[in-house]
Amino acid sequence: MKYLLPVFLLFLSGCLSGAAGLRRGKDVYPDFAALKAANTEGLNYSREVYDRGSDVAIFAIHGGDIEQVTARLARGVAGRDFNLYIFNGWLGRDSGRLHVTAARFDDPQAVFLATSSVLGISLHAQADRGAWVCVGGKNKMAAALIARRLGDAGFAAETPCQRLPGTSDKNIVNRPSAGGVQLELTLRLLDKLEQDGEYLSKFTEAVRMGALESLASVKAGAK
Repeated sequence: MKYLLPVFLLFLSGCLSGAAGLRRGKDVYPDFAALKAANTEGLNYSREVYDRGSDVAIFAIHGGDIEQVTARLARGVAGRDFNLYIFNGWLGRDSGRLHVTAARFDDPQAVFLATSSVLGISLHAQADRGAWVCVGGKNKMAAALIARRLGDAGFAAETPCQRLPGTSDKNIVNRPSAGGVQLELTLRLLDKLEQDGEYLSKFTEAVRMGALESLASVKAGAK
């Protein structure tokens, strides 16, 4: 299913917002424990963890300078009611070293938040051209609802996400009981969202609406 709608034309600047620590090649660390052992929290990286007792958990595991703007997006989607986990890398342009792929990201605090929730949503950066979001994850119904809401709000969204499907059971976003939705945003879209607060609000509200609709469907089906 695809929802490809017109979006604002964006001009590519010399240094896009999401590019600083975007991963190139294989991860340096095989899991969170290895990353933690080799780095200092509060200096090289930081974490934001909010357990609000919600059925929805929002993740930005490549925040800070790893995939810039994703942490800000996660905070916007979470609002004051959804659970929220953010891992921020603070090594500047070397922050890609702190990238641990979602299927091997196993920070116990993130795992606890995920397994205590019903639906997960994660925000990531991708290097494809254009200004659009690829909507993947194990919960295909939720992915379709969120993609539809994004399309209705004027964003180009595609689901299923062919190149970055995000369907592994080990993916942190899929550990909630109903699985999750992985949003892969292009650098151009992230740049636009960073520069335009109203545009960012439209994006986060669309994701929130899709999440709440899918959560209601999950609960209705469980009755």
